[in-house]
Amino acid sequence: MRWSLSWIMAAMISASDVLQILSEIHQYSIVLIELRDATTLGISHSSDGKLNYFAVKRALGTSERDQLVKEVYSRTTPDSVNPLSMEQFLAAIEGKKPRHIWLETGRAEQKELGFMSITELKAHFRIHSKRQHSGT
Repeated sequence: MRWSLSWIMAAMISASDVLQILSEIHQYSIVLIELRDATTLGISHSSDGKLNYFAVKRALGTSERDQLVKEVYSRTTPDSVNPLSMEQFLAAIEGKKPRHIWLETGRAEQKELGFMSITELKAHFRIHSKRQHSGT
């Protein structure tokens, strides 16, 4: 089977993909991206408006991911989390292929949404942003 170069490139994460995600992530949200090398990268948006970037050097099971989200929301940094600068985050993610992507939203009404690609996540943000702006 032969894959086209455009399909292969579309599956990789670009800096512009990350910048679009950063502009859409809402307060009290966390994006977790598990890469194919089993590294999990994350972005959290804190109550003071600051974006925080981090890495976990392994894939996370469901209970580990839930625990990580709870700790990030409670402003606790687990030992397994390595804080990153934005530049380090971009260097770690650009050109990589995601295995799984999770968007964790809300504190009181916490929801977990799963995506298989950056394209799906960006589409979710586009639809969600349109609904917010139209009042639906």
